[in-house]
Amino acid sequence: MPVERCPLCGGTDFALLYPSTLAKKREPASQYNCTSHGLGIHPDIFRCVDCSMVFNEAAPGANDVAGEYEQVEDPEYLAQRESRRLTFHRELDEIEKVHAKGTLLDVGCYTGFFLECARERGWQASGIEPSRWAARYASDELGFDVYNGPVERYSSDQSFDVVTLWDVLEHLPNPVEVLTILRRHVRDDGLLVFATHNLDHKVARVLGRHFPLFMEMHTVHFNNDTLGKLLDKTGFHLEKKHNQMRAVRLGYLLSRLRRFGAAPERIATAAVNALSLQDQILWTGLVGVETYFVRPV
Repeated sequence: MPVERCPLCGGTDFALLYPSTLAKKREPASQYNCTSHGLGIHPDIFRCVDCSMVFNEAAPGANDVAGEYEQVEDPEYLAQRESRRLTFHRELDEIEKVHAKGTLLDVGCYTGFFLECARERGWQASGIEPSRWAARYASDELGFDVYNGPVERYSSDQSFDVVTLWDVLEHLPNPVEVLTILRRHVRDDGLLVFATHNLDHKVARVLGRHFPLFMEMHTVHFNNDTLGKLLDKTGFHLEKKHNQMRAVRLGYLLSRLRRFGAAPERIATAAVNALSLQDQILWTGLVGVETYFVRPV
């Protein structure tokens, strides 16, 4: 589907940056799962001539992407609960250094593991999640108030001390619209925190077109300059950022080898299982993801 407008500046002049890799392998609907194996599989990627924003060509059926997210079911993610919680507690440590505990809204809260960590630490936490399966888990199993739907349809007039988006920004075909909406839900003395990959990160620069977070479900790709432009347009300013460290089960990490074929994954997984190391937790910051702390202007 041809690109019509830049998702950041609305410009119509683009240059092809990286050609599509979809011909090599096409992920099924599970490409929209948090645990998708579609690393490095993407449509044509363009750069806007006017503002340098990098973004994917719209996928066939792009008008129904919201419907695809609504149907996501991802039981593999539930097995990662321990490692995800370790990562979220580490991020909460940083949030609590700059903002007192209070009300918190997690946008794209998925199964509610971050909400669970926040509640344990004394936050009053709620969420927004498009996946019916994930929202139901967070609500029914963990007991959270979760709005099931896209943030664009979130009609509450409540404002929050902290609003978070963990690995959400890169999925948005309309990041300016979404952050503009969220500005209304962040108190004037509040905090917006989001994690996303940064093309100026050393790993992304070295790997170039082979950067694994170029994926079909990651529709926009920011660097320092375009993130700054996004914040300027939506009423925020950057307070600080850090390279995100993530806890990962070794077995899960090795499953990502699937992008190189079934044999490497099978051999590595068999060796780790034989040594009973599949549940070993590793900390890694080598994925090009950074966490941003931004304040309303």
